[in-house]
Amino acid sequence: MRLFFAVELPTEVRLALGRLRGEDGDYRWVDPSSMHVTLAFLGEQSETARGRLEQLGVVGATSAHAVRLQLGEAGSFGPRTAPRVLWVGLAGELPALGALQSTLSTLLRDAGFSLEDRPFSPHITLARRRNTARSRPIWPPSDVPQHQFTIAELILFQSQLSPKGATYTALGRFPLGG
Repeated sequence: MRLFFAVELPTEVRLALGRLRGEDGDYRWVDPSSMHVTLAFLGEQSETARGRLEQLGVVGATSAHAVRLQLGEAGSFGPRTAPRVLWVGLAGELPALGALQSTLSTLLRDAGFSLEDRPFSPHITLARRRNTARSRPIWPPSDVPQHQFTIAELILFQSQLSPKGATYTALGRFPLGG
């Protein structure tokens, strides 16, 4: 199973971000129903690891509290002339979100799980560049919606890949603060 921990966005935020979708066929746009903020990507894991991950999710979530966030500025990863990923950042209680991510990462590493070794950069992925892309997107948009929202749970997701993109299924939901 391909697994990751994330926080989910409220429906109204996902729908607002979906309206930023470009018509450019050079990018594969994320379905708004799948938008989230990844805290720890675990990759392929055995079914037997799921129980341990759920236990760690409970401990990590209990150590945190609800986090008040808002949508931030748009940005991209990769070269400016051909960005690989288009995203929207976050603002608000980022230190609290970072503390949750750090605690969760420490718990996972101490339990023997491998994680990517790069700084946490909280963002919402909106689109990924196709291998056949030729043009430069009109990015960033000047009108990122101004939504504030509260994150109140940590979620363990399973990611199933297909030619149409990834499908995410929540395997466990862990309230922040217990």
